[in-house]
Amino acid sequence: MKAIDDFLLGIAEATNALISRSLEDGIHLALETLCKNLSVTSAMVYVNRIENGKIYGSLKYLSSRENNPERFEHNQNLDLSRFGDLIEVLSGGESFQVVYSQSEGSLHDHMKIDGTKSVTLFPIQVQGELWGILGLSDMEKERPWSVSENSLLMSLANSIGAAIEREQLENNLEELVEARTEELKDNKLRFQLAIEGTQNGIWDWEPLEHKIFWSDNMYKNLGYQREDLTDLIEGFYDLVHPDDKEEARRRMDNYLEHQVPYKMEFRLRRKNGSYHWFKSTCKAVWNKEGQAIRVVGCHEDIHARKVYNELLAQQEERFKMVILNDPNPLFLVNQSGRIVLQSVKAEEVFGYSAEEFKSMKVTALLPQDKREDHFKELSFFFQNPHVYKMGQGIEIKARKKNGAMFSVEVQLSPVSFNGETQVMAIVNDVSEKRRAEARLEESYRQINNLINNMPGIVYHCRNDKRWTMDFISPACEEITGYKPEEFYGVPSDINYADLIMPEDRDEVWEHVQESISRKTAFRTTYRIRDRAGKRKWIWEQGVGVFDKEGDVIGLEGCIFDITPIIRNQERINHAIYVTENKERRRIAADLHDGVQQVLGVSSINLKSLEKEVSQMSSDAQGRYLKSLEFLDKGIKESRNIAHRLMPGEIDQMGLCKAIENLLVEFENSMGVEIKYYYNLTERPAPEIELGLYRVVQESLNNIRKYAKAQKISVQLMASDDEIQMLIEDDGVGFDKNKIDLYKQGFGLTGMKSRIAGLSGQLSIDTRPGRGTCIVVWLPKRKKSHE
Repeated sequence: MKAIDDFLLGIAEATNALISRSLEDGIHLALETLCKNLSVTSAMVYVNRIENGKIYGSLKYLSSRENNPERFEHNQNLDLSRFGDLIEVLSGGESFQVVYSQSEGSLHDHMKIDGTKSVTLFPIQVQGELWGILGLSDMEKERPWSVSENSLLMSLANSIGAAIEREQLENNLEELVEARTEELKDNKLRFQLAIEGTQNGIWDWEPLEHKIFWSDNMYKNLGYQREDLTDLIEGFYDLVHPDDKEEARRRMDNYLEHQVPYKMEFRLRRKNGSYHWFKSTCKAVWNKEGQAIRVVGCHEDIHARKVYNELLAQQEERFKMVILNDPNPLFLVNQSGRIVLQSVKAEEVFGYSAEEFKSMKVTALLPQDKREDHFKELSFFFQNPHVYKMGQGIEIKARKKNGAMFSVEVQLSPVSFNGETQVMAIVNDVSEKRRAEARLEESYRQINNLINNMPGIVYHCRNDKRWTMDFISPACEEITGYKPEEFYGVPSDINYADLIMPEDRDEVWEHVQESISRKTAFRTTYRIRDRAGKRKWIWEQGVGVFDKEGDVIGLEGCIFDITPIIRNQERINHAIYVTENKERRRIAADLHDGVQQVLGVSSINLKSLEKEVSQMSSDAQGRYLKSLEFLDKGIKESRNIAHRLMPGEIDQMGLCKAIENLLVEFENSMGVEIKYYYNLTERPAPEIELGLYRVVQESLNNIRKYAKAQKISVQLMASDDEIQMLIEDDGVGFDKNKIDLYKQGFGLTGMKSRIAGLSGQLSIDTRPGRGTCIVVWLPKRKKSHE
């Protein structure tokens, strides 16, 4: 409906411009109005000239939403005969429409150069000649034009022709009248001049003489030539629309017989078969007998106005139905504040009937003490009509018929209805919304207090490698040393990923991504370095946030500093392993000094009896040898147990050599290739030596059981304050995201706990088919856990 309004408004404003302005200004303003309101790329007027029997058109007036000087130059001195039947159609008083996809020949080439998708052209006729062309073009789409739109635009082209004739007449009227007066002195010429000075059709009828005269415009407005119509008296009614014919004849008869003033609007059939609206008026001269002896009348072309009014009436009726059936309480209010129309929903909500609303002003729906203020606001609205919401930031109450008050929001919009500007007020009952907002605000306050008083961080971040924060609670300053605002922005002053220790970043990322892929919550433990450079242990739990399509759009979770818990666990683990090592040493010593000594002496004593045993029966000798064999096995097994409990090689040869012996033994027994490198120049603390040795032991045990490896690499390296050990194999590997590495299987729990007890860290990098790499970091000197 807005498009129809804009179209009709554009035609009306363009016509007004031609009437109220000079010719040049009027045409320019008319084209600008068309271009603006009809949603076309360009509106233009071509002026024609005849040379050597050909018609050439040149672009003279142009209004365009595109600034293209080359286009103006390209449309000068166009030979219009090259464009098919263009001249024939326009000269016949018809419009000419074409779209690029259906154009042919020179016209197709011309539209291609101009970049035109569609164009419609209307003849501008001045004194019966094709003076020029009114054109509308669209560079964006191939646009069809309806019959009613064509009719309105044709009327505008006629108005341009009339404006040109009027200016020509005004410029030459004095000279023309003087010349004609000298040539012809009678009143008939003066009458003819009057006819030529108007676009209206003029007719002069002498009823008693059965003679009638039609001006050229009478024929032109209907599209006929003089020779096309032979009977202009009775035959005239054959041109009148069947629905209008009887009334037109009755009014004319009534005028001629009873001198009742004659004025009639009817439709006349044009030569092309279409009907056009005209307004007919006349004046008669009567003789003494009361007979009309001469009747002079005029037919004014009112088709554009009539079509506009009909369209406007249809639109207003549709608009009325839209208001009545709107699902919201909706009112149409005039400038005096009276309710003109309301929706059925408004009647339901406010409790008034349609009859009651007819006599009410809109202020009756407001509290008594607010009516004057709101009426002032309504008056201000009509002084400056625009779309806005009443009482911005102010609580507005409405009053029902039963006196009940409720909160509302009122949206005001200016509309044109019944020929005047009125206001459309849409009323929304926001009582429940206000209550929900209050509940939401209270909930937000509670959540905000909870977040701000939590000992951990609450966050919402993006799922990127930087863990870009969209929200992070104030607790981040206590844990990381950075304020929340330092995490915001792209790029931010600091990103959370940079705080995570480099050796933990990939493992954290992979663990989170695996959980997101399975749409499950993730829990992970890692280390960060805070603003002061202090290392902290972090426990994090979170979930992925997904859109309707199931794509992850962020993460939400909480972060806690568990450094005190980790340190306490390290102290506990350290105490456990110290106690365990002491007990292992004691048991190993007992085995060596007690059991092995007893078994060794027993073996010597038994072997000393070999001479006596040889004199015994063969059965007794067999039992003797069997006993001696079991005794030797017991000695060997007790020695192995003592070695496993506390490897003596570490104390005797040091860590590096002990590991080397362990690797040589494994290489010989398993038939694998092992590379070993170390750069330790001084021995670490005994607890560290034993811890690293145990990790190598357990790793080799896992490789033997599961890895199916052919190559193994062990590196033991020391820096200024740290010892790092890497154990790599080319075995089958495993998917560490499918198991909790530190809670089940492979002896990893003991390895991790042992290293954690020494204030170190153990991490694993492995994937199916890509082997396994165990990395251990330990401080060079054992930290105190006191």
